[in-house]
Amino acid sequence: MVNFNWKNFLKFYLGNKEIRSHLDALHAYPPDADEHTGEIVEGIINKTNCSGIIAIVSRRWIDLNRPRNEKNCEAIDEYRRTVQEILVHTNTFDKNGKLLNPHLHLDIHGMWGCSADIEIGTLHNKTCSIEVKEWLINEIKKYFIKVKVDERFSGDPSKSVLRWGEQIGDYNYSGWGENFNTFQIEISRTLRKNHPKKLINMFSDIIIQFNDKFK
Repeated sequence: MVNFNWKNFLKFYLGNKEIRSHLDALHAYPPDADEHTGEIVEGIINKTNCSGIIAIVSRRWIDLNRPRNEKNCEAIDEYRRTVQEILVHTNTFDKNGKLLNPHLHLDIHGMWGCSADIEIGTLHNKTCSIEVKEWLINEIKKYFIKVKVDERFSGDPSKSVLRWGEQIGDYNYSGWGENFNTFQIEISRTLRKNHPKKLINMFSDIIIQFNDKFK
């Protein structure tokens, strides 16, 4: 059982500080939830003791997977501060505040009406290194054949901000640098509903292997 810390818009867990990965389920809360994504993320956390974030507000009112604006700034700032807490817990930084070692961020979502089992979104390589991207694709294809990349769901633009930062007016967010690798993972409803254990096992293996492969 995961002992989450609760904030206003999300709950989070600080896992094993040696595991340089964390997961999100930002559309887990109803109404308009991506069904089963929260349970899948919690299952992966239980299996690996990695860190993770699960939304406790519906995207109908506040969407944590969107660019920062006047309406959602309080929630987005809380989310970005929580990512920072996780990174401080699990990583080391250079003198400019950028990550010294590779970090894996898997943002778990649900899709429907698609022929693919899973789609991996990287904003066409803006959110990750090519090396980590190719490795992740190959690992997922060991479990599922129908995998698409950067097609219908290439990732929300806010995903690149975590890596490269942004400055809008007086607001400045520096980002975590090229060692921060974010993937928006869209999973079919069939897999989420009927094969959650297989998904939990797959992502758990990926998290452990990432830590061993990318130093």
